[in-house]
Amino acid sequence: MTLHLEGLRRRVVKYYFIMIAITVALFEVLFVFYMKEYYHGIARTYLEQQVDNISAVNFTSFEDAINDILERENVNKDINLGIQIINKNKEVLVDQYGIKTGEKINYDDVNNALMGNEGYNIFTYNILRTKDHVMSISVPIKVGNSIEGVVRYSISLNEVDSVMIRMGIGIFIGGILILLICFLLSLRFADSLIKPIQDLKKTANQLAQGNYNITLSNEKLHDDEIGDLVRTFDHMAREIDKTRKLKEEFISSVSHELRTPLTSIKGWSETLSYEGISKEELDLGLGIIQDETERLITLVEELLDFSRLASDRIRLQIGNVNVAKLAKDVVNQLGVKAREKNITLLTEFNTKEREIVEIQGDKNRLRQVLINLVQNAIKFTDEGGYVVVRLSQGEEYTTFSVTDNGIGIEKQNLDRVLEKFFQEDYNKSGSGIGLAISNEIIKLHKGKMILESEKGEGTNITFTLKNNLIDAIAE
Repeated sequence: MTLHLEGLRRRVVKYYFIMIAITVALFEVLFVFYMKEYYHGIARTYLEQQVDNISAVNFTSFEDAINDILERENVNKDINLGIQIINKNKEVLVDQYGIKTGEKINYDDVNNALMGNEGYNIFTYNILRTKDHVMSISVPIKVGNSIEGVVRYSISLNEVDSVMIRMGIGIFIGGILILLICFLLSLRFADSLIKPIQDLKKTANQLAQGNYNITLSNEKLHDDEIGDLVRTFDHMAREIDKTRKLKEEFISSVSHELRTPLTSIKGWSETLSYEGISKEELDLGLGIIQDETERLITLVEELLDFSRLASDRIRLQIGNVNVAKLAKDVVNQLGVKAREKNITLLTEFNTKEREIVEIQGDKNRLRQVLINLVQNAIKFTDEGGYVVVRLSQGEEYTTFSVTDNGIGIEKQNLDRVLEKFFQEDYNKSGSGIGLAISNEIIKLHKGKMILESEKGEGTNITFTLKNNLIDAIAE
């Protein structure tokens, strides 16, 4: 499967840019709209103030009305305000310059005022002849109850429109600049996302080619999900490399473990085939062949158990287990090996033996665990030392511990001893998977194994088991 990084970068930039562009466009439209409403609102308010000055006046004659209106406008002279007095024939009699134009007009606001409609509507329109944009309002001039004409106030919106156009252009240019800045930022943002993924891609290709000794650069990583992914991938690469080395050392160790007994068996088989061999030599050779064969069988069984654990195929045969008898049987079985090294091997019960009850578990697997722990303790304990198997039991749990005063384990290796293939000293015999298998068997029993050790002081390995395993599995 191909990872199209450029396509991903393009999509990030595109959607980020579209989002910002829509936001900027909406802002500009809303800004222009509200600015237009603001300026037009000021003009409307100003026109309404002019209307309020004369709307309630009922004049005695049309001429008086004209004179009164003109006097008012002379007092409140505003060059931005246009005024026209129109008779009921829609002819302009006077404008703001006092000229009688006689021009006949036909505007909606004038028609509305002449018809005497209640309320005064403000109209906005364009005058094609002068190309003016005008806002106007007309008020009827009443003499008695009769409408004799109209006074029309108007304001040119050309200047407002010019200001709006300049502001619109400024906003548009500002929007373009914002979009440009956002585009550059989106490129930077996309690069911050894509660069770690590109590094991951290169690392994955290196791993696929078998190069596990690689390190990802964490200098520019952010503290986010992608940063966590890169760090996790980096950790995975290191763990794969570590596991690869452990497997190589494991294969080397297992090869040595297989070669040694096979060499002994082959050598003694050839020796026993010679004529004239003595009875003592025959017994010695057969004993060695038998011991080395047992050693090979144990190694093969460990490898088979490891394979089953790796594929999750180990199944417990749960039954009742007499743990007190189990501890004593293992000690008795390995007593000969302990005496060969002048090591004291004994059993201690922290709970009275007669009070210890049977627990639920796989007797053969628990025996395998205990044998493995005791054999290791004997192997790593010097002559004259001791190995003690202790057993205690409570209402819910049963605890085994195997303690020795052997060579111990370095502090930095304590967390790794239970890992598959790990051996602190690869010159020692063993496959390096016995403790790992034992730990997995204890986990299958819903128990826990704890290892404590000091270099040169000895080791104590404790594992705790549920007394009622079936209930624990059901939970």
